Amino acid sequence: NVLFSAPPSGNEDYPGEVAAAADLWDGSGSLLFTSSASVYNCDGAACSEGSPTVVVGADPKTDRLLRAEEAVLARGGNVLRLVGLYHSLRGAHTFFLKMGEVPRWGGYTVNLIHYEDAAALCVAILSGGERHRRQVFLGGDGSPITFADMMAATEASGAYQGSCRFGGERDAQSLGKLAVDNRLTREATGWAPKWGSYGEFMAAGAQDVFRAAQ
Repeated sequence: NVLFSAPPSGNEDYPGEVAAAADLWDGSGSLLFTSSASVYNCDGAACSEGSPTVVVGADPKTDRLLRAEEAVLARGGNVLRLVGLYHSLRGAHTFFLKMGEVPRWGGYTVNLIHYEDAAALCVAILSGGERHRRQVFLGGDGSPITFADMMAATEASGAYQGSCRFGGERDAQSLGKLAVDNRLTREATGWAPKWGSYGEFMAAGAQDVFRAAQ
């Protein structure tokens, strides 16, 4: 099994690097590339594994990811598109706490997945071996949350110091990804998240391996 999970930042030819790595795979087991749900063109609407993606040429960032995905799928590998990743010490919540005053609309909706759950999903896909070929999977906890509710849960957990305030105005043209439906991924892999929502994780005290390793 081969897992390619490296961000495109700082790489002038990310699709080429991914293709070169995929060429080293001998075809046994499974090849998995972790991508991002940002490639979906469904702002303000629900997304699923087969939802339309951003048109190539519209954005250099999504272009790199989509071309890298193409390279992996063409070689018989699989793609896992992940929504916003977080753990106790990293994510939008820690960024917003550092900012204090956030010039964003608090009602903007995001979808999240804990790093531990994302890792478990990668293992589940790879464990499927040759049953999975040229498939696109979608990783998310299935519980969309607004920025305001995310930070309310963060502050209520008692695990963090500080607070933040959202000062941006509502933008009817950008409401966020209102829902992510990854039932096909769950059915194909048998995976389910340990943390069914961001609020559940925070209510449990925001305890994970990352905090324990401090």
